[in-house]
Amino acid sequence: MYRSDPPDGAPAGPPPSADAVVAKLAELFGEHPAWQAAAERLDPSATSTVFFSHRPGEPWHLERRDDRTLLAPGRATNPDFVFRFTPPSVTCLAEADGSIGTFAVELFRLMTEAPETSRVQMRIAAPFPQLVRRGYLSLLAAGGLRVLAFGATRGVRTVGQLRTLVETLRRSEPEPWEHAPDGTVSGDGS
Repeated sequence: MYRSDPPDGAPAGPPPSADAVVAKLAELFGEHPAWQAAAERLDPSATSTVFFSHRPGEPWHLERRDDRTLLAPGRATNPDFVFRFTPPSVTCLAEADGSIGTFAVELFRLMTEAPETSRVQMRIAAPFPQLVRRGYLSLLAAGGLRVLAFGATRGVRTVGQLRTLVETLRRSEPEPWEHAPDGTVSGDGS
């Protein structure tokens, strides 16, 4: 699902339906049962900024509104994460079927193991305590054994190790793909 009116001060962009890749990701977040179940575990203030590799400099954001996850034009005001999806990565996520854990592991695989053309890039924008308050730790737990096994094979077996990893990966500087054509980055919250 998506919202066509951008947040205050954000440039109006085309609706997600104008691009099949954007529309597919909006549909996954807004309508897929596993993705809806995952979103229900998060605090309503949880949000992320989203970019697409084939639409450089065009920010979108995820927000919860009336128990729905919406993909809307513009940057999130205080994002937890900043993602950059490639068209093949959205296809891979759409082909994954199953539980919260199945989708989580596929997303992690696309971030860590996929070839560059299918990679999901991510920047952690929020500190670990904010991620915990907004429900991401309980969301990982809801992923079950698949998520635990994926983490364990990469050396993350405890909450302390996860916290260390998050703080190591958290960067205050935006990635180059987050910059607008004029070189600015606003509404980032970092």
